[in-house]
Amino acid sequence: MKIETHRRDGVATVVVSGDVDSRDKSQVGDAVRALLAQGETRFIFDFEKVTYLGSSGVSCLVSVRRDAVARSGAIAVLNPPAIIRKVFRTLGLEKEFPVYATRDEAVMALTGALPAKGPAR
Repeated sequence: MKIETHRRDGVATVVVSGDVDSRDKSQVGDAVRALLAQGETRFIFDFEKVTYLGSSGVSCLVSVRRDAVARSGAIAVLNPPAIIRKVFRTLGLEKEFPVYATRDEAVMALTGALPAKGPAR
């Protein structure tokens, strides 16, 4: 798994590629907690290149979302593959992790310029 973080337009983007499983979940959590410690509260998870999201990875995302929301923040997901969308749908996490097709759309939703929505179809 590989993680990159970028900040722009008042939103932190966490680009994740590869498998997110029990071995790698702490890397995602650590990256986001470091950003939270620096005052970031709005996050886009770019999952376009995620190939697997295990239960440990989902648990980590739920925890990260809880931490962001506790600081009046929010989370959006960008371009996850169909298998990741299916995981969110199966677990009933679509509202907590809205999916957007473009970064601009996600930024607008997170910054209030666009109403939040459900998952992209």
